[in-house]
Amino acid sequence: MGRLRQSTVPVKLLAIGGIAFLILAILPFVAGEFQSNLMAKLLLFGVLGVSLDLVWGFTGILSFAHGVFFTLGGYAMAYYLKLNLSASANTYGGTLPDFMVWNGLKELPWFIAPLQFFPIAAIAMVAVPAAFAYIIGSFIFRSKVSGVYITIITLAIASALTTFFVSQQAYTGGTNGITDVSRLTLFGGLVIPPTGLYFMILIFAAFVLAGSYWLTQSNFGLILRSIKENEKRISYLGYDVASFKIFIWTLSAGIAGIAGGLFVPLNRFISPVYLGVAFGTQVVIWVAVGGRGTLVGPLIAAILLGQLQNSVDRITQDWQLIVGIILLVVVLFLPDGLMGLLPKQFKLADQTALVPASSSTTSGFVQARVFDWFTPLQQALRFVGRSLTGGSKATRTSVDTPARASKRRSKSK
Repeated sequence: MGRLRQSTVPVKLLAIGGIAFLILAILPFVAGEFQSNLMAKLLLFGVLGVSLDLVWGFTGILSFAHGVFFTLGGYAMAYYLKLNLSASANTYGGTLPDFMVWNGLKELPWFIAPLQFFPIAAIAMVAVPAAFAYIIGSFIFRSKVSGVYITIITLAIASALTTFFVSQQAYTGGTNGITDVSRLTLFGGLVIPPTGLYFMILIFAAFVLAGSYWLTQSNFGLILRSIKENEKRISYLGYDVASFKIFIWTLSAGIAGIAGGLFVPLNRFISPVYLGVAFGTQVVIWVAVGGRGTLVGPLIAAILLGQLQNSVDRITQDWQLIVGIILLVVVLFLPDGLMGLLPKQFKLADQTALVPASSSTTSGFVQARVFDWFTPLQQALRFVGRSLTGGSKATRTSVDTPARASKRRSKSK
């Protein structure tokens, strides 16, 4: 029977990653404040691209809604920073945010009030987008919606939420969003300086990359790639494909929410523009240009395209035309993205291999059972359920094994 060969430690990748981390760690001390803030912003956008890559590059689900998850996490942190702004710094000299005063609110809404405490806000910036993704994902994937229809649904979600957030001006700030927020403070008043925030973002990006690599090179990641390649065959092997899709969809939404939460103290605002289809399309472009299923590709593409936009903006406002040309060239000549230009040993994908077995059918089944990390828990829950309902005995007696069938035939003779 076949067995899984565990992924080897990518020494070259670790070395290159370590050098890149050191260069980025030195950047704030040699570059100006503007470049440091820009790089921190692009790192967050790159992490957002990585979160989409987990869904699209590895599982085959094209989504334009990751800007939604990013913005939901951003609003959770923005409320915290806005509510902790001193009364003297507010426009009207009170504790109520200025956009609420403009719209006639007299007191803080009950569903926003808990966000003035950092632990609750920190949990909300992960839990809100993850919970929203779980609810939406359950409807989509349990209904067995697939292909382009998922993409259409995500486009509709992005458009609908943009309209909703703009219309709820008293609670969201409308088209302006939430601006003029306070600086991020921890441990009862410790203000995080811009350099400290930069290193928080850098460490977060490194953690997401390392965690995503570990996940995609594990047995679970192999299942995701199998779902992308042949979803029906995986379901025939006994997998609950919808559970895997919902899990990775929810996980990527949580990552995107944290990126949005860190974006707010860096740029000091959040608005519904990041909910829109235009921003969601940008995230898709980062993944497509960088290379689907490469993890580091979307991060590099977000940094390169962001720096390109910053440079071209000084000459012309038509930077989107240049990005469009780059995307066209990549689609036509580099289907694997920029990372497709690198040698295979330097890619963050396909590092796990399978040892061929004498029987492909048996090997595939055994490997599938090994990959399915849900199976032990599912079997235990089913056993407990049968025991509580008294159905275990009936189940045992109803199983007709070849040995029992042979014994019955010999008795009948």
